[in-house]
Amino acid sequence: MFSQLDEFAPTFVYILRSVRDGGEVGRAFVEHMIADAEVFTEEAVKAGTLKPSRDPAARARYLVTSSLGGLLVQLTLMPDIDLADIGTAIHRLTESIALPSLELFTEGILVDRSMLDEYLMYVPDPPGTTDATPPHP
Repeated sequence: MFSQLDEFAPTFVYILRSVRDGGEVGRAFVEHMIADAEVFTEEAVKAGTLKPSRDPAARARYLVTSSLGGLLVQLTLMPDIDLADIGTAIHRLTESIALPSLELFTEGILVDRSMLDEYLMYVPDPPGTTDATPPHP
């Protein structure tokens, strides 16, 4: 991907500007990205690249919105980044997120699954599929 960064830079900047500007076009664009991400992640699950999810649609939504949100925060924290200088902007943003995001996604952050197990005790199976009231601890 790094070798193709310059090729995708204009699209990447367009995405950031659309999301930052908001409005109906921005929302529709993000929803389209989420739908695409759901397809891509399911293909990656079938290929054995990604682990399956209890809720693939929610995972795709989270991945897209957290990624875009993180990039927008990075832009706020780096006011000297000029999106008009597409190449420099993309390289600086990528350098700031590549290692931590790859480390997080490949190695994880929690030392065990106890938090997930605790959460799953209080949600329907699968999460988000019923209106059942979760039990109180």
